[in-house]
Amino acid sequence: MEIKDLCAKSDFVSLQEHWLLPNEVSLLSRLCTDFLAAGYSAVDIGNDILVGRPYGGTAIMYRKSLSEFVTIIDTCDPRVTALMLKSVLGPVLLVSVYMPTDYGDSECIENYIATCAYITALFQDSDAVYLVVAGDFNCQLGSRFYDCFLKFSSDNKLQLTDLCRLKDVSTYFNDGATASSWIDHIVCSRAIDNLVSSCSVEYQYVSSDHKPLFVSLDRFLPKSRSISVTRE
Repeated sequence: MEIKDLCAKSDFVSLQEHWLLPNEVSLLSRLCTDFLAAGYSAVDIGNDILVGRPYGGTAIMYRKSLSEFVTIIDTCDPRVTALMLKSVLGPVLLVSVYMPTDYGDSECIENYIATCAYITALFQDSDAVYLVVAGDFNCQLGSRFYDCFLKFSSDNKLQLTDLCRLKDVSTYFNDGATASSWIDHIVCSRAIDNLVSSCSVEYQYVSSDHKPLFVSLDRFLPKSRSISVTRE
Protein backbone atom coordinates (compact mmCIF):
# COMPACT_ATOMS: atom_id res chain seq x y z
CA MET A 1 0.00 0.00 0.00
CA GLU A 2 2.84 2.39 0.71
CA ILE A 3 4.35 1.82 -2.75
CA LYS A 4 0.96 2.67 -4.22
CA ASP A 5 0.99 5.85 -2.15
CA LEU A 6 4.49 6.69 -3.44
CA CYS A 7 3.26 6.19 -7.00
CA ALA A 8 0.33 8.54 -6.37
CA LYS A 9 2.83 11.25 -5.41
CA SER A 10 5.49 10.60 -8.07
CA ASP A 11 6.16 9.89 -11.71
CA PHE A 12 9.19 7.65 -11.11
CA VAL A 13 9.81 5.40 -8.11
CA SER A 14 13.21 3.77 -7.69
CA LEU A 15 13.10 0.57 -5.64
CA GLN A 16 15.85 -1.49 -4.05
CA GLU A 17 15.60 -4.84 -2.25
CA HIS A 18 12.18 -5.76 -3.59
CA TRP A 19 12.88 -9.46 -2.74
CA LEU A 20 11.04 -10.74 -5.83
CA LEU A 21 11.92 -13.89 -7.75
CA PRO A 22 12.71 -13.54 -11.48
CA ASN A 23 9.23 -14.70 -12.44
CA GLU A 24 7.67 -12.24 -9.98
CA VAL A 25 9.27 -8.98 -11.16
CA SER A 26 6.42 -8.45 -13.63
CA LEU A 27 4.09 -8.07 -10.62
CA LEU A 28 5.45 -4.53 -10.21
CA SER A 29 3.78 -3.52 -13.49
CA ARG A 30 0.45 -4.66 -12.07
CA LEU A 31 0.80 -3.07 -8.65
CA CYS A 32 -0.58 0.31 -9.73
CA THR A 33 -2.92 0.74 -12.67
CA ASP A 34 -1.17 3.94 -13.80
CA PHE A 35 2.38 2.52 -13.63
CA LEU A 36 4.71 0.19 -15.50
CA ALA A 37 7.99 -1.18 -14.17
CA ALA A 38 11.39 -2.49 -15.20
CA GLY A 39 13.60 -4.46 -12.83
CA TYR A 40 15.75 -7.43 -11.93
CA SER A 41 15.69 -10.14 -9.29
CA ALA A 42 18.77 -10.98 -7.22
CA VAL A 43 17.67 -14.60 -6.64
CA ASP A 44 19.29 -17.45 -8.60
CA ILE A 45 16.71 -20.12 -9.46
CA GLY A 46 18.79 -21.82 -12.17
CA ASN A 47 19.16 -25.08 -10.22
CA ASP A 48 15.57 -25.20 -8.99
CA ILE A 49 16.90 -24.28 -5.57
CA LEU A 50 16.83 -20.72 -4.26
CA VAL A 51 20.46 -19.66 -4.00
CA GLY A 52 22.03 -16.55 -2.55
CA ARG A 53 21.02 -13.85 -0.14
CA PRO A 54 17.28 -13.78 0.52
CA TYR A 55 17.03 -10.12 -0.48
CA GLY A 56 18.12 -7.75 -3.20
CA GLY A 57 16.91 -6.75 -6.62
CA THR A 58 16.25 -3.31 -8.11
CA ALA A 59 13.45 -1.74 -10.14
CA ILE A 60 12.09 1.52 -11.46
CA MET A 61 8.36 2.15 -11.66
CA TYR A 62 7.20 4.87 -14.07
CA ARG A 63 3.90 6.47 -14.96
CA LYS A 64 2.23 5.00 -18.07
CA SER A 65 1.46 8.45 -19.43
CA LEU A 66 5.22 9.04 -19.72
CA SER A 67 5.94 5.82 -21.62
CA GLU A 68 6.65 7.72 -24.84
CA PHE A 69 9.63 9.34 -23.10
CA VAL A 70 10.99 6.09 -21.59
CA THR A 71 13.24 3.37 -23.02
CA ILE A 72 14.23 0.40 -20.84
CA ILE A 73 17.97 -0.33 -20.83
CA ASP A 74 19.03 -3.96 -20.51
CA THR A 75 21.57 -4.24 -17.69
CA CYS A 76 21.17 -7.90 -16.60
CA ASP A 77 22.56 -6.83 -13.21
CA PRO A 78 20.27 -7.15 -10.17
CA ARG A 79 22.06 -4.21 -8.55
CA VAL A 80 21.30 -1.87 -11.45
CA THR A 81 18.06 -1.01 -13.26
CA ALA A 82 18.22 1.75 -15.88
CA LEU A 83 15.89 3.77 -18.09
CA MET A 84 16.69 6.21 -20.88
CA LEU A 85 14.51 9.32 -20.63
CA LYS A 86 13.79 11.93 -23.29
CA SER A 87 14.00 15.02 -21.12
CA VAL A 88 13.60 18.66 -22.08
CA LEU A 89 17.40 18.95 -21.82
CA GLY A 90 18.25 15.87 -23.87
CA PRO A 91 18.64 12.13 -23.20
CA VAL A 92 19.02 11.20 -19.52
CA LEU A 93 20.06 7.85 -18.06
CA LEU A 94 18.07 7.18 -14.88
CA VAL A 95 19.57 4.44 -12.69
CA SER A 96 18.23 2.66 -9.61
CA VAL A 97 21.14 1.14 -7.70
CA TYR A 98 21.64 -1.12 -4.70
CA MET A 99 25.31 -0.84 -3.79
CA PRO A 100 27.14 -3.67 -1.96
CA THR A 101 27.02 -3.71 1.83
CA ASP A 102 30.24 -3.17 3.80
CA TYR A 103 31.16 -6.36 5.67
CA GLY A 104 34.62 -5.10 6.50
CA ASP A 105 36.62 -7.14 3.98
CA SER A 106 38.46 -6.17 0.79
CA GLU A 107 35.98 -8.01 -1.45
CA CYS A 108 33.23 -5.59 -0.41
CA ILE A 109 35.26 -2.59 -1.59
CA GLU A 110 36.13 -4.37 -4.84
CA ASN A 111 32.45 -5.09 -5.46
CA TYR A 112 31.52 -1.52 -4.64
CA ILE A 113 34.09 -0.12 -7.06
CA ALA A 114 33.00 -2.63 -9.71
CA THR A 115 29.35 -1.54 -9.42
CA CYS A 116 30.38 2.12 -9.71
CA ALA A 117 32.49 1.26 -12.77
CA TYR A 118 29.59 -0.64 -14.33
CA ILE A 119 27.26 2.37 -14.04
CA THR A 120 29.98 4.65 -15.43
CA ALA A 121 30.47 2.33 -18.42
CA LEU A 122 26.70 2.07 -18.92
CA PHE A 123 26.50 5.86 -19.07
CA GLN A 124 29.50 6.25 -21.38
CA ASP A 125 28.24 3.56 -23.76
CA SER A 126 24.75 5.05 -23.95
CA ASP A 127 23.45 8.02 -25.93
CA ALA A 128 22.66 9.88 -22.70
CA VAL A 129 24.21 13.26 -22.05
CA TYR A 130 23.02 13.40 -18.43
CA LEU A 131 22.93 10.90 -15.57
CA VAL A 132 20.71 10.47 -12.49
CA VAL A 133 21.50 7.70 -9.99
CA ALA A 134 19.12 7.07 -7.10
CA GLY A 135 19.13 4.34 -4.50
CA ASP A 136 20.87 2.69 -1.59
CA PHE A 137 24.55 3.65 -1.79
CA ASN A 138 25.27 1.93 1.55
CA CYS A 139 27.55 4.77 2.64
CA GLN A 140 27.44 7.95 4.63
CA LEU A 141 29.99 10.58 5.61
CA GLY A 142 32.87 8.87 7.42
CA SER A 143 32.04 5.35 6.26
CA ARG A 144 34.52 3.13 4.44
CA PHE A 145 32.73 3.41 1.09
CA TYR A 146 32.25 7.18 1.18
CA ASP A 147 35.42 8.01 -0.76
CA CYS A 148 34.40 5.52 -3.46
CA PHE A 149 31.00 7.22 -3.63
CA LEU A 150 32.60 10.66 -3.97
CA LYS A 151 34.98 9.43 -6.68
CA PHE A 152 32.11 7.88 -8.62
CA SER A 153 30.21 11.19 -8.43
CA SER A 154 33.28 13.20 -9.42
CA ASP A 155 34.21 10.89 -12.31
CA ASN A 156 30.74 11.33 -13.78
CA LYS A 157 30.48 15.04 -12.87
CA LEU A 158 27.48 14.45 -10.63
CA GLN A 159 26.10 16.76 -7.99
CA LEU A 160 25.30 15.38 -4.52
CA THR A 161 21.65 16.37 -4.84
CA ASP A 162 20.31 15.29 -1.44
CA LEU A 163 23.49 15.87 0.55
CA CYS A 164 23.72 19.48 -0.64
CA ARG A 165 20.10 20.27 0.24
CA LEU A 166 19.38 18.38 3.45
CA LYS A 167 21.02 18.45 6.86
CA ASP A 168 21.15 15.93 9.70
CA VAL A 169 18.60 13.51 8.21
CA SER A 170 18.45 9.71 8.32
CA THR A 171 17.15 7.37 5.65
CA TYR A 172 17.84 4.05 7.40
CA PHE A 173 16.73 2.89 10.87
CA ASN A 174 17.58 -0.49 12.36
CA ASP A 175 14.81 -2.80 13.58
CA GLY A 176 14.99 -1.53 17.12
CA ALA A 177 15.17 2.12 16.04
CA THR A 178 18.33 2.41 18.16
CA ALA A 179 20.58 3.38 15.26
CA SER A 180 20.12 5.34 12.06
CA SER A 181 22.18 6.48 9.09
CA TRP A 182 21.99 8.48 5.88
CA ILE A 183 22.95 5.95 3.23
CA ASP A 184 20.33 6.49 0.51
CA HIS A 185 21.16 9.22 -1.99
CA ILE A 186 20.37 10.83 -5.33
CA VAL A 187 23.17 12.19 -7.51
CA CYS A 188 22.53 14.08 -10.75
CA SER A 189 24.36 15.79 -13.58
CA ARG A 190 24.57 19.53 -12.90
CA ALA A 191 21.97 20.50 -15.51
CA ILE A 192 19.46 18.10 -13.92
CA ASP A 193 20.38 19.18 -10.41
CA ASN A 194 19.59 22.77 -11.41
CA LEU A 195 15.97 21.70 -12.02
CA VAL A 196 15.49 20.40 -8.47
CA SER A 197 12.76 22.34 -6.69
CA SER A 198 12.52 20.28 -3.49
CA CYS A 199 14.17 17.40 -1.65
CA SER A 200 12.94 15.63 1.48
CA VAL A 201 12.92 12.43 3.52
CA GLU A 202 9.40 11.18 4.30
CA TYR A 203 9.42 9.66 7.79
CA GLN A 204 5.75 8.68 7.91
CA TYR A 205 6.29 5.50 5.88
CA VAL A 206 6.76 2.47 8.14
CA SER A 207 6.76 -0.69 5.99
CA SER A 208 10.52 -0.55 5.36
CA ASP A 209 13.58 0.18 7.48
CA HIS A 210 14.52 2.76 4.83
CA LYS A 211 12.54 5.98 4.46
CA PRO A 212 11.61 7.35 1.02
CA LEU A 213 13.79 10.11 -0.35
CA PHE A 214 11.79 12.46 -2.58
CA VAL A 215 13.20 14.82 -5.19
CA SER A 216 10.99 17.06 -7.35
CA LEU A 217 12.21 18.42 -10.67
CA ASP A 218 10.64 21.35 -12.49
CA ARG A 219 10.33 21.22 -16.29
CA PHE A 220 12.16 17.87 -16.53
CA LEU A 221 9.73 15.87 -18.71
CA PRO A 222 6.43 16.97 -20.20
CA LYS A 223 3.66 16.17 -17.68
CA SER A 224 6.16 15.02 -15.01
CA ARG A 225 6.35 16.21 -11.43
CA SER A 226 8.88 14.34 -9.35
CA ILE A 227 11.35 11.53 -8.98
CA SER A 228 11.19 9.61 -5.73
CA VAL A 229 13.48 6.96 -4.39
CA THR A 230 12.50 4.42 -1.78
CA ARG A 231 13.42 0.98 -0.50
CA GLU A 232 10.68 -1.57 0.07
